[in-house]
This record gives sequence, C-alpha cells and structure tokens, in this order.
Amino acid sequence: MRIDIWSDLVCPWCWIGKHRLRRALELLGDDAPPVEIHWHPFLLDPGADATPVPLREAYAAKFGGAGRAGEILAQTQDTARAEGLPMDFDRGQVRVTTLPGHRLMWLAAREGDADAVGEALFRAHFAEGRNLADPEVLAAAGAEGGLDAARVRAMLDSDEGLAEVRAALGRAQAMGIRAVPTFVIDGRQGIQGAHPPEALADVLRELAPPPAAGQDDGGRCGPEGCEA
Repeated sequence: MRIDIWSDLVCPWCWIGKHRLRRALELLGDDAPPVEIHWHPFLLDPGADATPVPLREAYAAKFGGAGRAGEILAQTQDTARAEGLPMDFDRGQVRVTTLPGHRLMWLAAREGDADAVGEALFRAHFAEGRNLADPEVLAAAGAEGGLDAARVRAMLDSDEGLAEVRAALGRAQAMGIRAVPTFVIDGRQGIQGAHPPEALADVLRELAPPPAAGQDDGGRCGPEGCEA
C-alpha cells in the first residue's frame, strides 16, 4: 500500500498526524499491509525567508494578538503531549522558510531515510526550538537519516533539488491541496487532517488489498482447511 503525505516541517499537526498514522498501523496488527510512504513538500508560509522571527510574534500577527496565539499554541501542545510527543513552544521557536528543509527531505528520499530525517526536523523545531533554516541544524537532521554532513552542506550551498521541490509544490497546488497534513492512500482516497488513529486504521483496513487467492491470511482457517 502506497501512502503519499503532504506536510510542512513547521506544521504541528503534521507531526501529530505522522505519529497517529504509525499508531493506526500498529492497531491493525497482523492485518496491517506492507506500507510504502512518500513525503511531499508544502509551504504553509511561502512568504517566510531565512530571517528568524519569534514564532509567538508571528502567530500573534496571524491570529489576532498574543492572547489568541498563546491559546492556539497551548491547545496544540497539549494534544501533541497526549500523543507522547515532547512539543514545547517555550523553547524559542522561530518562523523561517522551510524550503531548505524540504530540499533536505528530497535528498534523503534519494540517498537516505526521509522518514528519519523528517522526524529529526520535527523534533528539532517543536521540541528543541532549533532554526530550520540553519545549515548546521539541517546537517544534524540529515545525519539521523544516514546522510553525510558534507553532502548536506554541499547540497544547501548549491541549487540542487530546488527545481524539483518547487515543481512538487506546484503539483500540490494543481491537485488542490490547501492544508496539511494530507494523506492519499493508494491514489484512491484522500484524508485531510490529523485524524485519530482509530479512524485512520478503519480507512487503511477498508483499502487494504485482499490476500491473494489461495493464500492463508491467518484469520479464516478451520479444521478442514482455509478460505482464500
């Protein structure tokens, strides 16, 4: 089963959704199909650049004041911690462009482990308050996915991957993706948002391919044989 995921590296619900998907697969147990995950970029804040702006300040400007921004961050943090994620918006997070991070994800998908790199980037931002436009932060995240730091720095110092990431962003726009996380299961069903693991498990169960004819699925065998 192929699962395509559109996300941004500073989207808290994308980190929550990533872990809810993992939990959904765990809930399926032996019924979980083999899964191939493909990550795709999305820019929640395409106007951001590499100049750090305190996140709380950016949220206050976007959501109508510091009070409302604080409420949103606190509610999101509580949800994440209930999922076991160490999200902490008191670590000095900053608003910066995530384009370099998406280029790193592009590289990891070809030469390393994109899932591990994405997890490292989420953790760096949400749990540690690191600047995701800092090449050293990106190099450290790349190492979590098996990428050599010098390779990451060389990529960031060039235009490598830039055209490919911009093309992917354009495809997301053409597909009508306007919010993240967005999951597309086997190209057949789209799911927008970080739904509870139980709901995701139901969708995965419904869309999972049936066992091949004559194959013992481990669940419908009796004393005289097994049903296909």
